[in-house]
Amino acid sequence: MARELVESRRTQYTRRALRDALIELLADKPLARITVRELCERADVNRSTFYAHYPDLDSLLRDIEEDTIDWVNGTLQQLLERPDPDSVGRVIEHVCRYIADNRSHLRVLMSPQADLRFQQQLLGLIYGRIDLATQLQGTDPQEAQMRMHFAVSGSIGLLQHWLAAEPTVSPETVARIITTMALPAR
Repeated sequence: MARELVESRRTQYTRRALRDALIELLADKPLARITVRELCERADVNRSTFYAHYPDLDSLLRDIEEDTIDWVNGTLQQLLERPDPDSVGRVIEHVCRYIADNRSHLRVLMSPQADLRFQQQLLGLIYGRIDLATQLQGTDPQEAQMRMHFAVSGSIGLLQHWLAAEPTVSPETVARIITTMALPAR
């Protein structure tokens, strides 16, 4: 039992070191220009250790992205279980706080050079779970679709701008801006 716990801690530490090292490297250059050797040097692990956990760098990046998606999914589930007339704003505010708390790796994952697919998946998940379509009820379907596209694309742009700047704007302010820009006046 104690050995399993030590291995589990060791595995967690190694994975964290690899993730942190990849995020640091991605801050300076795209994934295609990062080598496993460079990553392992930064993480202070052997190449064989890397390959024991991940088949390639893409898998490591997907693991980081999946953790973020899993957190957002779990958080949305918890927040949406408690009905609240201001739930959209509350959900977006909670996500913005998470982004602020995890600024170092989300600055990289949300940057203009990062994978747009992940960014769209993340924001699409949020807007899909808060049922933006219901919020836009009574709106022309074509207009609702365009508002949804604006909400996702505009939110990505605003989050990129916010993450690239010094953290002087609060998560609550960013959430309020996103909410008021994406939804029609109530």
